[in-house]
Amino acid sequence: MTRIPGFLFTIAFILLISSCAAPSRAQDNDNEPGFSSNALLGQINAIRAKGCNCGGVRYRAVPPVRWNTKLENAAVAQSNYMQRTNQLTHTGRNGTTPGKRITAAGYRWSYMAENVAMGQQNTTQVMQSWLQSPAHCKNIMSPYVSEIGAARSGRYWTLDLANPQ
Repeated sequence: MTRIPGFLFTIAFILLISSCAAPSRAQDNDNEPGFSSNALLGQINAIRAKGCNCGGVRYRAVPPVRWNTKLENAAVAQSNYMQRTNQLTHTGRNGTTPGKRITAAGYRWSYMAENVAMGQQNTTQVMQSWLQSPAHCKNIMSPYVSEIGAARSGRYWTLDLANPQ
């Protein structure tokens, strides 16, 4: 009897995850080894729910964020650019800034931030790196952020965080 509730819970969890999966580019991006949009979103929301110490500054719990495919598209463009040029940078093709890339992706923002990383093998490792960096951790814990999009291209990672206008 105890197997049936566990089995039903597993099926319900899988259905919940699949119903929340981001469309379009997310499936292409999720094919990148070690990257899972659902896992990254879950890890970010778990940290935001309990609060975090970022470089000696304690951040209180903040509301969860949602996945946004426009932010993901901006992150895909930056990760691909970094992979092509073999450099870790917030400056994109033709000198674009994160704000310009997010706007070009069709996202109208009132607040935005960007985290980049290089060399991590999976979402857990990249989250650990970002949480160990006070500035990146602060971006993740920002109460001004309500949506995110992320991407990995080869060894390069981009997380775009924003709040719409």
